Amino acid sequence: MVKNVLMAITLIILLVSCQKEGLTIENEQSSTQNGADRQNTTTASSSSTNLSYGATIFYLKNQPGNYNVFPVSKPAAAGYFKSIPVGLWLDSATGKINVTQSQTGLRYKIFYVSTSTNQHLDSVKIIISGVDYADSIFRITNTPNAYDTSFPIYNANPQLALPCNFEDDDEDDTGCIFDETDLNGDGNDDIPGVIQDKFLIDRKRGTVDIEASFHAGIFGSSNPANGLTKDFTFYYRLTDASNRALNKLTVRVYHYKTLGDIPQWLLDELEVRKNRITQINSIISNQDNTNEDSLLYESFRKRPPIIIIVSS
Repeated sequence: MVKNVLMAITLIILLVSCQKEGLTIENEQSSTQNGADRQNTTTASSSSTNLSYGATIFYLKNQPGNYNVFPVSKPAAAGYFKSIPVGLWLDSATGKINVTQSQTGLRYKIFYVSTSTNQHLDSVKIIISGVDYADSIFRITNTPNAYDTSFPIYNANPQLALPCNFEDDDEDDTGCIFDETDLNGDGNDDIPGVIQDKFLIDRKRGTVDIEASFHAGIFGSSNPANGLTKDFTFYYRLTDASNRALNKLTVRVYHYKTLGDIPQWLLDELEVRKNRITQINSIISNQDNTNEDSLLYESFRKRPPIIIIVSS
């Protein structure tokens, strides 16, 4: 009797031990498999190639001919290139960027798009170095204040200081110069410049005195008609990696008598631009809605910057 009980207890112990060993082996196999899966995932991730141009800021070159840059890597799948906003000279097939022919002073977002699915496989943001001005509404108050001045934005970042030596009086040789009139550097003026047209830009700092420009007759009269528009294209040189290469920008100036006279389509345009800039800087996923993106590609133009003057 006692012998039978001891045999039964021994059998139970063996069964429990085998079950535990089986569970242990199964868990080890599962752990090994999970490790292999993680290793495979890591390998697959490291083998995928991102879109890159090797740098995020490109400067004009003080040289003849066009300065082109090419992507140094891109996803392996078949695809093509697109960008926002309009203004980047981009070859959709190769991704080549003609820096010389692109609009400067802007941040661009470049997408690599799948040929088969039209989804974004990757994207990258780059800057073509230069200056820009914020779209703005200025109300003339006949009282000098900081709000009557439009400040240049360097490399698409309002927080960046201009790369200029403001203490250097010899602006033609070493400092930044705005409203450059000697385009070929031979010491002679080739164009009159926008200051002659009462677009009063500081030749060293690039700031524009809006109120003084208005009173000087930027629209040709001290009491201009409602809804007048003028474009001002000026040339400039910066003491940065561009080595003072000749750069240019066009600014569009509107005049309205009152805030209520500003047409809704123009206010809508300013709002769309602001929202699109936000999208360039904050698109979270590369798998964005292609219908919305097609509208971005075709319609989003940041240039020219818009300055609206309200005279009363």
